[in-house]
Amino acid sequence: MKKYGKMLVGTDSPDDLVEDKIMIGDEVQKDLWDIIKTHPYVSRERQALPETHKDGIRAIKAGDIMGVEVENSIRSLVYLEEHGKCVDNIVPQQSTIPHAGRGAFATRFIPKGGLVAPAPLVHIADKSKANMYATKKSPNGNITRDEEKVVHKQIILNYCFGHPNSTLLLFPYSSNVVYINHHSTEYNAKLRWTNDFNSFHNKDWLDKSVDFLEDQWTAGLMLEYVATRDIQPGEEVFIDYGEEWQKAWDEHVKKWEPTSKESDYNNLTWWTEKRETGNGDPITAYELNKDRNATIRTWAEQQTNPYPHTVAMQCYVNTNHDAAYLFTPKTTPVYRRPFDEDVDMAMDDEEYHMADCQVRERYERGEDDSSDDSSDDTEDQITHKYLYVIEIDVEKTVDDMTSFHEHYLITDVPWSAIKFMEKPYTSDIFLKTAFRHEMKLPDEIFPKSWMNFDEKPKAKWYELW
Repeated sequence: MKKYGKMLVGTDSPDDLVEDKIMIGDEVQKDLWDIIKTHPYVSRERQALPETHKDGIRAIKAGDIMGVEVENSIRSLVYLEEHGKCVDNIVPQQSTIPHAGRGAFATRFIPKGGLVAPAPLVHIADKSKANMYATKKSPNGNITRDEEKVVHKQIILNYCFGHPNSTLLLFPYSSNVVYINHHSTEYNAKLRWTNDFNSFHNKDWLDKSVDFLEDQWTAGLMLEYVATRDIQPGEEVFIDYGEEWQKAWDEHVKKWEPTSKESDYNNLTWWTEKRETGNGDPITAYELNKDRNATIRTWAEQQTNPYPHTVAMQCYVNTNHDAAYLFTPKTTPVYRRPFDEDVDMAMDDEEYHMADCQVRERYERGEDDSSDDSSDDTEDQITHKYLYVIEIDVEKTVDDMTSFHEHYLITDVPWSAIKFMEKPYTSDIFLKTAFRHEMKLPDEIFPKSWMNFDEKPKAKWYELW
């Protein structure tokens, strides 16, 4: 974009991008911008550029594409009432289906035929992109994937719509629609193509081939969830995922067997890690955070009595400080200070300061200790017995090529400043034997032009090099 600006005015200064200094006319600017966005071929990176050449100039002057796009996205309430679609008809809550996790619940009365939620779609031309492969060593010693050994499928498949006779997957990315669960008989909603949102939904794409869709680098399709009967406020919303999904699930349940720690170590679940009480409940971050009476184990104690592999410890600590370095430190600076609730638990840009930490020491509170360790929950005002010394290592970046570490020892840390978090990719859904299957888009609305089951997506010319 900077090069584009220089082509217009002959300098690198954004301040020169004013009408009387631009050396070419508006139409030529537009043509040049179109070439930049599309030559030699359209790419995802180029799609991130502003839509028009005028917005490109605004972004160069502002030094920020996102700010321009946000400004362009703002609409008046009058416009939204006339052209928008309501996305807050449903919210996530604990599902009424046992062990299903969360579900989608109506926030207001939705009449039969009424909109439950819009669902703009990301289209994926080849569902094999969701495959996960075994690895092998290539002749030159590099580790590569073994295309002949599919070991699992990506979790995104569970949230996509597809069809047995097509390679196409459609991922809905509207708010909360991913929480809508399956019920083959008691469903109260169904899917249809939107018919009044032409500014986004390209109706003609329904008549195009999957190869055509693969060449479209932006989303341009939209489904709608609509009520098949009146839905009351607080009622859970269900759709029918289709007969193929139901058969796949029944077969999965029939064949499923628990996974051992040895065969699936990165996904410790309730059958490999039990609470000491022996009741079979999982040791989760939620359970650990809820028990205010439990002492938090020190690093030394965890060597013989570790927390579950699925759980990480994080602390509220603000590692921003006024210390200035004339040169990048060659050794690790160490900062030792007491915990300061006003500093460490303050929000910055609507986010708390949190970092991975370890507990080094634990000691009982003094009688005159005033550390605030009360819970936000008015039913739970228990004062924790101990204070802690925590240890944190923080990496700070100087530039793209240079970084250094700082070490923190924070004393007098209350229980409320230490939180347990679930580690990514360690819940049951990431087990090697976890269920994977797309939902079926019903036959009556799935375009025949997309039924390419016997065809393979053709390689593009730029993929052959």
